[in-house]
Amino acid sequence: MPRYSIKKLHWNKGCVQGFKVSEDNGIVLRKKSLFHLAFLKGIDSLQDGGSWGRLFFDVEKSESVMYSVYILASDQGYADVRGIFQPYNDVISDPGRDTAEKLSIFKEMGARRYVGVNDILLYELEGRYLFIVIEAVGEGDLTIRNLKVDSTGDNFMAAFPEIYQERDSFFHRYISIFSSIYNDFQADIEALPDMLNLETCSKELLVLYAGWMGVNLQNVNLDEKILRNLVKEIYSLNRMKGTKKVVKRIIQILINEDAVIIEHNSVRSWLKKENAEIPPNFKVRGLYDVTILIKKRLTEELSHQMMYILEQFLPIRTKLHIAQMDEVATVDSNSFLDVNVNLAEEKEAILDEDSALDGRVILS
Repeated sequence: MPRYSIKKLHWNKGCVQGFKVSEDNGIVLRKKSLFHLAFLKGIDSLQDGGSWGRLFFDVEKSESVMYSVYILASDQGYADVRGIFQPYNDVISDPGRDTAEKLSIFKEMGARRYVGVNDILLYELEGRYLFIVIEAVGEGDLTIRNLKVDSTGDNFMAAFPEIYQERDSFFHRYISIFSSIYNDFQADIEALPDMLNLETCSKELLVLYAGWMGVNLQNVNLDEKILRNLVKEIYSLNRMKGTKKVVKRIIQILINEDAVIIEHNSVRSWLKKENAEIPPNFKVRGLYDVTILIKKRLTEELSHQMMYILEQFLPIRTKLHIAQMDEVATVDSNSFLDVNVNLAEEKEAILDEDSALDGRVILS
């Protein structure tokens, strides 16, 4: 059974006023707008006199917001505007035409209105094209996503004698309950490959999949792109667990920088073997200490998250230290600047209330 899913591209190709198109294939109410109307371009079934089954979507809203769904099916993709027939998609896309006028034209074409419902049977509608408009009234929050349209809406009518196959009858609507449940299950089953695909699955599933492979990312708040890249490589990272190579690779994924790894046990062995001296400012730590030198300033949160992830790939008794190095040095008063010194540009900023300053901020 053909199913049409309305994605972000479909919303953007239509006419959306008073809503913001979201990344998760939905629309979100803009509270400051006067009109809240979303016109979708016509869905083409490629069949004159085509039948339609069911329209449904997920909705989250405040009690103070009311929404309506206007639906029209027609074999003609034209709108009658003051006696002149114009392509419907051109009418709704016309920036010079008021949205209230567009809705009025749509109503005059015979659109049906459904108030406050998100699962609608379309059995009484017939036509090649299906036109959909969503209107919202009130102040508050409203989010609509995952809008889908089934072209037939039932799977079981053909199994019954012809006398029971009258469209839009009581029996047809009754059977559609079971068809809807069946279709929803089928859609979930068909979506499983996307859920198991690390390129398309949700951020929550990325954390779950990481847990399946022995890495706990429950309390890690990374950018989704970085998190996705990290989870993609967890299998290979696990194979390198306990090595210097895995530390370098994880840091490269997290901050896109190469790090210098100093194993203090190796430093001690080198000093004994070579009978060498080390700089006075360099502190040789214990046998299980490892210092990571990063040529980048990290926020305190990112530093903690990096430590939390790295510790899951290191031997048990390893003590990890991170040393951050800036491109330029910060000096106090009474400092002497030699040649080839770069002075950072001074910048002024205004802080809002409840602002936090990390370790990179210097107040003059």
